[in-house]
Amino acid sequence: MSIVTSIIDTQTQAAQIQPFSDQLRQIIQPENESSSPFAAFFDAAMGMVSDTNAMQLNAQQMQFDFATGRLDDILAVQMAMDRASNAMTFTTQVTNRVIEAYREIMRMQI
Repeated sequence: MSIVTSIIDTQTQAAQIQPFSDQLRQIIQPENESSSPFAAFFDAAMGMVSDTNAMQLNAQQMQFDFATGRLDDILAVQMAMDRASNAMTFTTQVTNRVIEAYREIMRMQI
């Protein structure tokens, strides 16, 4: 794979990260004000989970294709694995923060 192809592929993969920022923007500024902030947050969280799952499945498929010889680009496989790992880490951190916030709210005295 040439450097130019690698750069173009990296730009394409960077565009795949965009859904996370779009979902975070929906949490901060919901498009339709009629829905509750919780509904917007829940929809965005479920979207992040499904995107993370898709990235994990894509990385697994690329690993399988590389192992069986259908794919010969180890860099693409490594980038897919890194992207899936970063998405999983991000999703885990968001989950931990939400649980921490919930526990903090439950500890508040009224």
